[in-house]
Amino acid sequence: MHPILFSIGGFDIHVWGLMVSLGAAAGYMTALRFAEGSRFTESILWGYFFYAIPVGLAGARLWEVLFSWQNYAADPLQALMLWQGGMSIQGAVTADLLLAWGYMRKQKLSLAAFGDILAPGLILGQAIGRIGCFFNGDAYGKPTDAWYGVVYQPGTPAFAAWGNMPLVPAELFESAADFVILGILCVIFRRKRFDGQVVLWYFILYSAARFFLEFLRTDSLMAGPLKAAQLTTAVTAGAAALVLVWLSRRRAHTGRSGETVL
Repeated sequence: MHPILFSIGGFDIHVWGLMVSLGAAAGYMTALRFAEGSRFTESILWGYFFYAIPVGLAGARLWEVLFSWQNYAADPLQALMLWQGGMSIQGAVTADLLLAWGYMRKQKLSLAAFGDILAPGLILGQAIGRIGCFFNGDAYGKPTDAWYGVVYQPGTPAFAAWGNMPLVPAELFESAADFVILGILCVIFRRKRFDGQVVLWYFILYSAARFFLEFLRTDSLMAGPLKAAQLTTAVTAGAAALVLVWLSRRRAHTGRSGETVL
C-alpha cells in the first residue's frame, strides 16, 4: 500500500490519480454501453465527458476547501495540490449535475434519461476511485482492533492523523458498497418504467450507504456540529425519494411513462 506507484524523471505517478483515471474511463465505457439504441450518441456522451472530468475534479476540490477552509487559509496554494488528498465525491457529482443540466438543455434532450444512462458508470467510477483513496491514505476510518484493521504508510493523511494505529479501511468498505449499488442499478435499468428512475435510486442508495459509512470515518468534513456528508446525504436521499414517489404515482395515474424532461 504505497501512494506513489513509480517516478519518472523526478515526477511521481500516484496510485490515486491512476485509479481515478481508470474509474473515469470505466464510467465512460459503461455509459456508452447503456446508451446503445438511445438518442444519446457517442458524440453527445463524449461532448459531456470532455468537460465533466475537469469540472468534476474542480467541484470535488472546491467542496472540500469550502468545508475545511481553516486547513488552507494559511497557505491557499495547498488547495491546488490534489495529490495530497481532500476531494469530495459529493462536490464532483454536484458540479457535473449542473453541467449535465446545461448540456441537456443545449441538446434539447431529457436530463432524467441522461441521468439514467450515467448513473451506473458513475457509481462504477466511484468504486474504482475509492480504491485509489485507500492507497492514498485518505477517507480513512476510525481506530479498530478488528482483523481488517489497516496501518497506513508514513506520508499519508491517515498516518499523519493516527500513526501506526490500525484503522478501519472505510475506503474499501465504500468501494464494496458501490459495487453492490452498481449491480442494483443494472437490474433497475433493465426494468425501469420511467425516465429518472435509475438516477434517483442512485442518489437514494449511495446517500444511504454514505450516511452510515460516515460513522466509521474520522476525517469527515464538518458543517458546524454535524458531519457535512451525513447532512447532505440525508437531504439528498429524502429529496430523491419524494421525486421517485411522485414520478411513480404520475405513471400509475397516466398508465404510461412518457418522457421525463427535467
